[in-house]
Amino acid sequence: MNLKNACISACACAAGFILIGGCQASVSGGVGNPTTTSAVVVDNAHAINALTKARCDREDACNNLGADKKYDSFDACTREIGHDTAITLRPEKCVNGVISERLDSCLEQIRTERCGNALDKIERVAACRKAMLCK
Repeated sequence: MNLKNACISACACAAGFILIGGCQASVSGGVGNPTTTSAVVVDNAHAINALTKARCDREDACNNLGADKKYDSFDACTREIGHDTAITLRPEKCVNGVISERLDSCLEQIRTERCGNALDKIERVAACRKAMLCK
């Protein structure tokens, strides 16, 4: 293959790669252990709101909202859980934001947590601990 054909072939391959899906930056974290260098990060307020809604949706599904229940209303649940979650994930404690993929995993675990399991703090779910969520 001559130099001209090699260049055309390489350019076509690169263009196809870019059209198909682009590149993902990663560095090797050891033999066979690639690690992503740039995770998608969401701001703390977004994460706090998403976690608060997921937890209050769970409380609603578990029949914990209403008179003589754990929370008087969805709004009461949102205020209390939102306050507690904001303390855990406030920008001073989670300086670089929240890793989106890990937030999604946490939200899924909250949604699938059985009603009989206590979920008074997000730290009760391993995937929702500050050390897991914060970048």
